[in-house]
Amino acid sequence: MVRRIRPGFVLVLSLILWTAAHAQSGTLALVGGTVIDGTGRGSQPDAVVVVRNGWITAVGPRGAVPVPRGARIVDVSGKFLVPGFIEMHGHLAIGVWELDTIAGKPALRYAYDEEATQELTRSQLAFGITTVRNPAAPTREGLSLRNRVRTGELIGPRILTSGSVLDRPTVNTATIPITTEAEVRAAVAAQAAAGVDLIKVYDGLDSALVRAAIDEAHRHGLLTVGHLASTSWTDAALAGIDGITHVIVSNAKLLPPDRRAEFLAIKHRGLVMFDWFRFADFDGPEIQDLLRTLVLRHVSIDPTLSYFESVAWYDHPSFYPREAEQYVPPTFAAKEKAMNALRGWSAADYANARDRLPRMQELVRRLHQAGVPLTVGTDAANPWMFHREMELLAASGIPNADVLRMATRNAAVALRLGAELGTLEVGKRADLVVLDADPLVQISNTRRIA
Repeated sequence: MVRRIRPGFVLVLSLILWTAAHAQSGTLALVGGTVIDGTGRGSQPDAVVVVRNGWITAVGPRGAVPVPRGARIVDVSGKFLVPGFIEMHGHLAIGVWELDTIAGKPALRYAYDEEATQELTRSQLAFGITTVRNPAAPTREGLSLRNRVRTGELIGPRILTSGSVLDRPTVNTATIPITTEAEVRAAVAAQAAAGVDLIKVYDGLDSALVRAAIDEAHRHGLLTVGHLASTSWTDAALAGIDGITHVIVSNAKLLPPDRRAEFLAIKHRGLVMFDWFRFADFDGPEIQDLLRTLVLRHVSIDPTLSYFESVAWYDHPSFYPREAEQYVPPTFAAKEKAMNALRGWSAADYANARDRLPRMQELVRRLHQAGVPLTVGTDAANPWMFHREMELLAASGIPNADVLRMATRNAAVALRLGAELGTLEVGKRADLVVLDADPLVQISNTRRIA
């Protein structure tokens, strides 16, 4: 049974929908708030934002921007207006993952959960998330969810979705098994014909197969993102990949030569993605060349630090407040329980994973300092965790203003939607969030949605 969302959520969602409906059918003026527009310009206090039929028609100081006659005026004095948040790793088309045995090996079997998916999709809006990139969904169900939100049949944020993930044959039943270049091209072409927005390649594909997937996707005008391991980030960037998911690198070629054998000897399920950071030299030529390549090729990355934090602290169920699970269905907890059982970690393994978290944050900080376009994602679509991700990015040493741009402008650019989303400017869609406190002072103020 799906957990019911508390009444406060319903009230917030009702206000969002009322405002959205009014904006689509007339003129709305938000008066007196401080605008943080996402462009990098300074805050604009005591501003006016005029919205007509869902688009921003004016932004500027009160007095300089007239309020159109007949507009619905909303006083937002003392509040802060920011662009709508963009979740870049939101698996909305969720399902139940159950432990099973396939060919004598432990495996995860996937079954789509329609009721839980609908509830999770609705929950995004109350946390200010107006757009979601869904980088992995069962093709048919992911497209159906996207289309039903577009037509208004379901309540939710704008969705851009991939289809099923392309990977080597694996124990994960939710992926499309790929062994040859012909198979990867056929799979990409089939997903393009179905109408996906992007292609997702997974960690088992080698560089030749990833390169073929990228080439075929671009031939169909589709973005390609990857959760990579068998292919190095550098090779994928040189092949033209558009985005990389997760901060985990997990590839021996990006380690110093004298550390590669020790890394490759690690077999413990799931711990490899943490232990790569034991051997990496961020000042070495492999990582420095990687940074230059990512910047040159404009490859965006959503680090999903919150996901790895949640994995590393899974054996401490009180680590997060209860609110962390309040807006997601029980399916989420069931999935994590199944994945944890499949890992089979000991207490020492969890402690080891926690020891690697600061190194993950250091790599994120270096990516940002180098100029790599970072975005914000959770690998879950848990809207509470989206704000936790911003807190972890800020704790990595990234200025709050830059974190906000990652959650808005950077994401819109990465989705090729920068002309209409991501900033509060004239000519952009009126995706915006009103906050009770300044997120530039404290990034956790993004949770204080008015």
